[in-house]
This record gives sequence, structure tokens and C-alpha cells, in this order.
Amino acid sequence: MSRVAKPPSKESVRAHRERRRAAGRVLVNTDLPAELIEQIDQTKEAKGVRGRTPIIEEALRFYFEKQQGT
Repeated sequence: MSRVAKPPSKESVRAHRERRRAAGRVLVNTDLPAELIEQIDQTKEAKGVRGRTPIIEEALRFYFEKQQGT
């Protein structure tokens, strides 16, 4: 017997987002070129992370650190 995961309820999504906000996180939505998403996904797989957020966060930190050094 296989189990099918139920999608999260609106209440659980709301609670998750509130916990993230309380932890100082801000939700950002943006459109990116498909080739950039492919590179992010390849990096995600290579690093063994579950989502794109850690890859994008690392790239932004690297960018701003490099900007401060110039």
C-alpha cells in the first residue's frame, strides 16, 4: 500500500511562513532565465541540497562580498 502525500494546508503554510519571518527571513519571488535555473538545479544536485534557496543565497553573498572587496 503506497501513501500519497497530502498537500500542506493553508494554515500550515501560513504558520511556516510566519516562523520564517520571525527568524528574519523575507520571501522574494522573481523570474529568472531558464538557463540560470538549469545551472542552479545542477549545482543543487551536486551539493545535495533540497531546494534552490541555499544556492541563490550563497551566490548573492559571494556577489556582495566581492563587491565590497573592489
